[in-house]
Amino acid sequence: MDNASETSRHSSPESAAAQQSHGRKAGVRMDRPCDICRKRKSRCVREPDQERCVLCTFHDRECTYVVEPQPRKKKKANFTDDGDNARDDNGASGPPRKKAKTTQTPGNIALLRSSTTSNARPLLDGTLSLHPTTHFRYIGPSGVHEERLLDHIHRLYELGNGEDECKFRRVADLATFLSRPDSHTPFSSDMDNDLDVIGSIVHPHGAALIDLYFRIIHSSYPILHKGVFLEEFTRNHDEVSPSLLAAIYLLAMDWWEYDRTLASTPKPDADALLRAATKAFSGAIHRPKLSSVQAGLLLLQRSGGDSWVLISQVVALGEELGLHRDCTPWDIPDWEKGLRRRLAWAIYTADKWGALIHGRPSHVIASNWQMLRLSLADFSESTAATPVAADDDDAETIAAETDKGRSLFIHLTKLTQIMAHALDILYSPNQRRIKEIVATSGVQGLLELVKPLAVRLREWASELPSDLRMEPPVIARNRLCSNGYLHLSYFVTEIVIHRHIVRSLITPGTPPSMRALCREAGKARLEHAIEFVDKLRPEHLQAFWWFAAPKSLAFVRTYGGLLWATSATDGEARFYRRKLEDFRWSLKVRAKGVGFVTAALREMDESLQDIDMTGSPVGVDVGGDMGEEEEGRGKGVVCDGADDGTEMQMQSGGLETMAVQEVVSYGYGHGEWFERESGG
Repeated sequence: MDNASETSRHSSPESAAAQQSHGRKAGVRMDRPCDICRKRKSRCVREPDQERCVLCTFHDRECTYVVEPQPRKKKKANFTDDGDNARDDNGASGPPRKKAKTTQTPGNIALLRSSTTSNARPLLDGTLSLHPTTHFRYIGPSGVHEERLLDHIHRLYELGNGEDECKFRRVADLATFLSRPDSHTPFSSDMDNDLDVIGSIVHPHGAALIDLYFRIIHSSYPILHKGVFLEEFTRNHDEVSPSLLAAIYLLAMDWWEYDRTLASTPKPDADALLRAATKAFSGAIHRPKLSSVQAGLLLLQRSGGDSWVLISQVVALGEELGLHRDCTPWDIPDWEKGLRRRLAWAIYTADKWGALIHGRPSHVIASNWQMLRLSLADFSESTAATPVAADDDDAETIAAETDKGRSLFIHLTKLTQIMAHALDILYSPNQRRIKEIVATSGVQGLLELVKPLAVRLREWASELPSDLRMEPPVIARNRLCSNGYLHLSYFVTEIVIHRHIVRSLITPGTPPSMRALCREAGKARLEHAIEFVDKLRPEHLQAFWWFAAPKSLAFVRTYGGLLWATSATDGEARFYRRKLEDFRWSLKVRAKGVGFVTAALREMDESLQDIDMTGSPVGVDVGGDMGEEEEGRGKGVVCDGADDGTEMQMQSGGLETMAVQEVVSYGYGHGEWFERESGG
């Protein structure tokens, strides 16, 4: 578009003539604010492809560039030559330096710097929740701020205007945020000191830990925008959120030995770093930003970091930031929209799985959280442009791992929706509906209720791409495989459904054949989960496993304990006791150097340590042994196809219903598929 047409959009012919009379080309702004913003001494922000700046758009005014700017005073050079020490790029104390200048860093950080300017923040311009000195809180429909009254308030937020008063930023109709300077929040004065403390703990390994994080954790749990973070980290360390930086360092330290340089040096004090991270996060919740949510989610993933209280804080932070709203029509950069969707789903998965493993009611209510399904378009970072850190990696392998991690995250969100639905209908505090169904239709009525869940699980398993299998078709050399936590979550979702079915089998009037059939299906779920653990190899165990993994393994053992406690015969009880002993042994021999397995064993000891399984839960021993001849065979129930993935044939009168077939057989296909892919 030529200059004349651009002038016609932003100024009158008279203003264009005035600009030309002062020696400027018509319509060229020379990177200066419009007349209104200049008069108010505020920064003039104009989004790409927008004809007017944010302020003029909000108030529906003409955006003009007529008034001549006043001569500027010369600024002194921005050196830190006042005698105070400045932080180096690792966050530690060092000699004085220019604020914008950075030192050499290894790997992808050094390569990124070549394409990043030192005096601009192109990725942060116009963002809603990533400004370094201001935070935004979502204004809800029932709060003290009335949306209609905001039209009469002329205190719109302008990025970088330096004013201290509270302001408002409207990003869409009925989507307005209240902004405040970070300096007006509790503990804001501690931020610089927090960065100093965090940097001094990890010095001089900060940059190497960042490389390690993006090489191992980020490719499995992509909740950061890599380009944004690295731009902040390399340009000016002071702009990085202390709590996020500390969380990244803490999580990366779990793979300290996987960096050649770090492996030969002493590890930083993890306890001191955790204390600094916790302190920084406690302050960050008073000035919510996307980095605060990211910090909370990463602190949750560290070894021993699982906490329902922390999950609750992260959910609250997300709602403060408006992550529960659909941001599609908002006037913010597209890449920030994708990041906000990622974080919304990360909160959703953390909340739902936390509610399951802690036995708590979920905070995320579907009617309040308006989230579009995730897609690869929400991961705007270019894999082709991803810098290479390690000398034995190639760009193609890095890109493939990054794409696989994004696909894994998307499939985790889909699986979580199925699990959350099962949690809602089977384990909600109000069990009135379930009781009515069982009372009127028995266990078969319950199976009809969970049939849609069974169908969705089967579809989910069938749609899983080949690179998310435990044995992908192409295995990269010297790479870890983080698919394990997705598969473990699948097996636990199966168990969530069958755990409730097994509980309901004590209902009076349940036909023996129905009971035997459902217990046979329940036994298969336990065996599939245990077999999954038995086949884990070092490249699986040493990879990233998310926060729910330890309690998920304990969940498997709890389910086995339920099958033992509800056994009909002593032989059946002995079978489950041996299964649980074998499961514990399998975990124990894999626990050394594997944090999530060690934590799982600890969870099991705490939940089942007082249960004596040496005795029998039943009073009469009929002499059978479930390990050699399963109960239920010969009682009108033939389990043909249980080992080859086909549906079970039920030859007991009145049981050949689609609901029963769907529920008892949906998981066998995935179990057989797992055996085939693992070479079993």
